Amino acid sequence: MSRSGGSEGGWLTTFADLMTLLFCFFVLLTTLSTQPKNCGELEQFLKNNKDKFSKYELRSTKLSCIVSLPQDFLFRSGDAVLKKGAYEALSPLFFQILKIPEHKSDLLTVEGHTDNVPMRSKKFPSNWALSSARATIIASMLINRIKYPENSISIVGYADTRPKTGYTDAAGSPLKGSALKKARKINRRVEIILTTPPKSIEYATLLFGEEN
Repeated sequence: MSRSGGSEGGWLTTFADLMTLLFCFFVLLTTLSTQPKNCGELEQFLKNNKDKFSKYELRSTKLSCIVSLPQDFLFRSGDAVLKKGAYEALSPLFFQILKIPEHKSDLLTVEGHTDNVPMRSKKFPSNWALSSARATIIASMLINRIKYPENSISIVGYADTRPKTGYTDAAGSPLKGSALKKARKINRRVEIILTTPPKSIEYATLLFGEEN
C-alpha cells in the first residue's frame, strides 16, 4: 500500500507541475501577443500645440497613455470647483482624443491626486474626499460638455498616497520651504489614463456569482 500511495502521489505531483508550466506558457503567450499602446498621435498633437500644452505631461505604459493635467489652472486650494477658463483650456485636448482612431474605444480613467497637506473641512473631511470630488468634476465635464461616452469613463481618488515626487531630500530629510512647496505643486494633479479595453471581457465566462 505504501508503494501504491507513493506512486499515486508522484503522478499527482507531475500533473501539477505540468499544469503550472502550461499556465506560465499561456500567460507568456498572452503577454507577448499584446501590442504596446500607441501614444504617438497624442504625443504629436501636444508637440504641435506646445504653446497651449507646455505644462501637460504625457507618459506611456504597455497598455496605457497617461496625461497629467497641471493643477494650477484646474482648482483652487482645498476646492473641487473648476476655475474659470479651465474648460476652454482642457476641451481642445479631449476633442482631439476623440478624433484619434487609437483612442476611440479606450477606457478613460480620471485620477485625482492631492498633496500631503491634511484636508479637514466641512465639505471635504479628508484628501480622499477631495481627490475623488476633483476626479468626479473632470469626468462630469467630459460627459456633459464634451459628450465623451459615459460607459467608458471611471473615476478614482488617491488622495496623497501616490505622489509623483517625494517629500524628502537625497539624505532622507523632510523637504522644507520652497522645495516642499514645489513638491506639493507637482503632486497636486489630475491624471487621465487611456487604456485599451481587454478583449477577453467580451468572451469571459462567469466563474463565481450569479448573473442578473
